[in-house]
Amino acid sequence: MNWGGLGLILFFIFLYFVRKHQKIENEIIYNSTLLALTEKEILATQGVFNQNDGGVQFLNPEHPFTQDLDVFGNNSLMQLLNRCFTLGGKSNLAQSLEYPNFKSESIIAKQKAILELQKDHDWNLNFLALGQLLNEDNTKFNNLKEWLKSETDPNYDKNKWLLWLVPLFNISLIGLFCFDFLSARTLVLILLVETGVGIISWRNMNKLYLKLSQNSPFLEKYVALFQYLESKKFESELLIKLQNEINHPQKVSTKINDLAVISQYFSIRSNFFGPFLNTLFIWDQQCAYRFEAWKLKNNQSVLAAFEVLHHFESLVSIACFAAANTEYIMPEFSNEKQLTTKKIGHPLIKKGLGVVNDFEIENQQQIFIVTGANMAGKSTFLRAVGANLLLGMIGAPVYAAQFIFKPMQIYTCMRIVDSIENGESYFHAELGRLAKIMGELNKGNQVFVILDELLKGTNSIDKLRGSELFLEKILQFKTVFGLIATHDLELTKMANLYLESIKNICFEIIIEGDKMTFDYKLREGVTQNMNALFLMKQMGIVD
Repeated sequence: MNWGGLGLILFFIFLYFVRKHQKIENEIIYNSTLLALTEKEILATQGVFNQNDGGVQFLNPEHPFTQDLDVFGNNSLMQLLNRCFTLGGKSNLAQSLEYPNFKSESIIAKQKAILELQKDHDWNLNFLALGQLLNEDNTKFNNLKEWLKSETDPNYDKNKWLLWLVPLFNISLIGLFCFDFLSARTLVLILLVETGVGIISWRNMNKLYLKLSQNSPFLEKYVALFQYLESKKFESELLIKLQNEINHPQKVSTKINDLAVISQYFSIRSNFFGPFLNTLFIWDQQCAYRFEAWKLKNNQSVLAAFEVLHHFESLVSIACFAAANTEYIMPEFSNEKQLTTKKIGHPLIKKGLGVVNDFEIENQQQIFIVTGANMAGKSTFLRAVGANLLLGMIGAPVYAAQFIFKPMQIYTCMRIVDSIENGESYFHAELGRLAKIMGELNKGNQVFVILDELLKGTNSIDKLRGSELFLEKILQFKTVFGLIATHDLELTKMANLYLESIKNICFEIIIEGDKMTFDYKLREGVTQNMNALFLMKQMGIVD
């Protein structure tokens, strides 16, 4: 064997070990990612969820309930649920929390999908690991989406015949030169002219496609992720429907892989052979034609596939939440009962520290007036009801032993803030929220209201009379239900005027000497003990 043959053998051996090394390195990265995700899920079973993104960017004080119910931000429902790895996935999950579904049939379909995913936790973790490997670059992804949404050049195939004619012409010239039918000077002159024409279009090609060609490694990771989605055999109707959207008529992983291949070919223009390829084969135009032909055929289906991926991220997030909280239950739906709960608790309170209560809206009952001392548990209970209603409407399990409800719009008024920038006082902001509730009722919509201290921004006489009039007004609608917490015990007398519609419930404290204890248990009736003065004396504020 000569040295050349030996060198060639050694070269191929070298390539083999390079590829082997890359494969092992990729496996190490993947397994490390999978291990980190597994550790996070173990923490989640212990009630630790601050490792997740809380979606601070989705905070909106104007929303009907998200600020009051701690839906976004630190120690929020979003942080409790979120395992998404793309901004699109987080947006999908956030949107489901902001605009929950009110149709029982749709929620049940989502419940079935989540329960199916929950059973295959290994699949979920592998899906999330592949997603984490994307290391999503929003700039690259936005460039890709922007290109997919852009109009296809109507003249992209106008001169398609040049794509095979020019290479054939150039190869023929080289053949003529090789057989001495063409001088070197003539050949070089012709090729220089063609090179000049190519340089003129160089800038346009850079602008149009160079960003895409740099995305090929990014696209290849999406190929692996979609292949994983396509290969799973699902049973629930919703998951099958979503999978069909990316599998038919052609698998989206194949489409994205085709785009990645075109991108790789186009990127060759940046290496040593680029000028020769452009001169001989009009390489830029060849790739440009293929980019546009691919886009015309596949852009809508690929954009739709990304939406399906984001939907899967949201569903897998909720399924992982369900797997971490196996003591939670899937709620049931009813057209007659507005809400029946047993042992309902707040999902954001650390495991083992929360207190659970029973609560039910029966017969003609609509509004429950909740009284109790400071720190007795009123606000926590209100948020527990609201948070579980919201979880139930996104198809997630709830923190309760029993939870039967009718899905409806939630409106809260608990953490209203003023706005110096908009020249809006606290009281005006609160009135604006109450006006929106009335607007929903006037439209005939069912509304579950959760209100903490009505009309806090005015004097006690106005506050009481205004609260009474508001209650009288909303009780004219048989589509309103909910909870109103107050320290104003005079308001509880409304229950005597509306025996069927209003009920008083309370949280009590026990004061014995200089000791005060809380049991956070819900009772019927009006509270008998207040603690503001007691606390002020304990802290030395008053004698």
